[in-house]
Amino acid sequence: MDPALPERLADRLCHDVLSSAQAIASGLDLLAEAAGAAERDEAVAFLVEAVAAQRAKVGYARRAYGPAGDGVQTAELKGLAQALYADIRPTLDWAVEPAALGPAAARGLLVLLQIASDALAAGGRATATTRAEGGQMRVVVEAAGPRAAVKDDVRAGLSGAPFQAGLGGRWIQGAWVASLAAAAGGTMNVETYEGGVRLVLSLPPAA
Repeated sequence: MDPALPERLADRLCHDVLSSAQAIASGLDLLAEAAGAAERDEAVAFLVEAVAAQRAKVGYARRAYGPAGDGVQTAELKGLAQALYADIRPTLDWAVEPAALGPAAARGLLVLLQIASDALAAGGRATATTRAEGGQMRVVVEAAGPRAAVKDDVRAGLSGAPFQAGLGGRWIQGAWVASLAAAAGGTMNVETYEGGVRLVLSLPPAA
């Protein structure tokens, strides 16, 4: 294992959780300063939304980066993915057919969907599919839209490149998927075409 993985993973998760925690703190400040019922209701609504976002991020991170056991039900993965895409600009098409995915496939799919959402900063469509091909399970996430592009630090991680000075915190997303593929005896490929990027994680069927 790359010794940078645990450190960078902890940094990334803390960053994501703290961003939601700051929103909750802002909601509490609004509630404390509310002068009337309407302002209190507005502050409570803001808090409810911030807590829901925090819960969604933690649940997503737990499945994407934590132990997956023997596999994960596709319905659960779909719910997590829909929550991730609910409040961002890109839309999500879900076409994952198996009732459950193995641990590496499940975690890889979730992280690739995060990468795709970042690749579509200007909007577009992310499509998640799986297919059996050549004795492998292929997990494919496609990001199509204007200026769709995978960031250089993420691409470095996906290629298996070690962390080095100049790479950003999102390197860990690519590196995590690459490590999942390597541990399972699979491969990770990035295919670029005009207007889109295709992320292909190939794994043994049970991985």
